[in-house]
Amino acid sequence: MPRTGENIYKRKDGRYEGRYIKGYDINGKAKLGYVYARTYTEVKDKLAQCRISARNDIKPVDSNMLLTDWIRQWIESQKQIKLTTKTMYYSHLENHIESNIGKTQLKRLNEDIVQAFVDYLTARYSPKSVHAIFSMLRLALSEAHRRRYIADIYSSIKLPKVRQKEVRVLTAGEQKRLEKVIFESNNQYDIGILLCLYTGIRIGELCALKWENINLTDAIITINKTVQRVKNTDNKTKTRINFDTPKSQSSSRIIPIPQFLVNILAKYKRNDGYILRENGKFTDTRNISRRFKQLLKTADIRDMNYHCLRHTFSSRALELGFDAKTLSEILGHSSVTTTLNLYAHALPEHKRKEMEKLNMLYESPSDQIVN
Repeated sequence: MPRTGENIYKRKDGRYEGRYIKGYDINGKAKLGYVYARTYTEVKDKLAQCRISARNDIKPVDSNMLLTDWIRQWIESQKQIKLTTKTMYYSHLENHIESNIGKTQLKRLNEDIVQAFVDYLTARYSPKSVHAIFSMLRLALSEAHRRRYIADIYSSIKLPKVRQKEVRVLTAGEQKRLEKVIFESNNQYDIGILLCLYTGIRIGELCALKWENINLTDAIITINKTVQRVKNTDNKTKTRINFDTPKSQSSSRIIPIPQFLVNILAKYKRNDGYILRENGKFTDTRNISRRFKQLLKTADIRDMNYHCLRHTFSSRALELGFDAKTLSEILGHSSVTTTLNLYAHALPEHKRKEMEKLNMLYESPSDQIVN
């Protein structure tokens, strides 16, 4: 038996044998190398040298495999990624890479070709889109590099700078008009919009929400599922519905809800089933989005997408003095930095109010003069 993690065995002839991965074949199967010595320590030292040599030894794959074929193979090997991510990867491959550098043989790929591809994308798409496409490409190339198929041809690629897009939020007046329209419509369907406006949950999280996830006694909502439309790979229909866990570990969360929202939800409380449902089934995100657009028109509010409700909640929260850490956890962000980068536009007035508190500390020297 080898010692844990060492891959060193004692042979019947008394010698020690060490095994290491010296490379991979085109199908991803590891190719082993072997070293031998009379003592355990000696073979261990030999293994260490061989592993260093293997890491530095670039062995271009002896194959005519095209980059497109390699990326497809790599995507299918990613068993841990979500279906939505896999669908996005295939979209990047089929819409951008396949018709461009996808026909390049993996062994002929180099940094100049990759940079030219990025420059081509930069001239046609937004910096954010270019970063998203290249992010997937870089992961696939990184795996090819790890297997010694190619050199590192991706680390030095120059990408366009991403400028933070201004986040659209409802003004305080628009929010009041929207809430008035929702109140007057007396439509159970619209409680979802209020829920998003005052908790910041995403539309997919709303449509996957069931009554069992809402505890009105403790005034909390548990977010542990999301629903999205994804590309259908069987080609029978363009898209299909996919239920999954939220986008990241931090997105699974418990959100306290204000009392007025508890009172509204209590009117429609059922024992089970989806919060928003049609004929006993969940409500499609597209239907919720359409309803939101109708309410905007009725309230005389210029058009905006549904996600702006989440942005509005975040901005209002910061204006009211929420600390960034608390808000980050409510939103399900992976870090406070993400929250602050997204909603920096809402901070100036909050900063001013906070700084004004220092007035109570200052005492004018003239006021301190004792007659």
